[in-house]
Amino acid sequence: MVFGMGVDLAVAIFVIATLAHYVGVVKKAEKAFTWIVAGAVSFLLAGVFEAAPLIADWVTVGGVNYGFALFGAIGFILVLVGALWTIYQLLTE
Repeated sequence: MVFGMGVDLAVAIFVIATLAHYVGVVKKAEKAFTWIVAGAVSFLLAGVFEAAPLIADWVTVGGVNYGFALFGAIGFILVLVGALWTIYQLLTE
């Protein structure tokens, strides 16, 4: 972990989406990659909650950072739906 789990995941997903665009996979499943990139943005926002100690202390109640948990879960769902949709698009084409 270089920056924190949320930011690292976001950067990794952005790199993968860029490489997929370079290879030409994105043209076959553009809407699905929109979901994947939206998930990366959600992970980026989760990383902001994780990295900002003042906000994390203010938001944290009982040792749980609700901003990180919420946007991490949203990002996971968006990336999962986008990845499954991409697999479907690539297999049916």
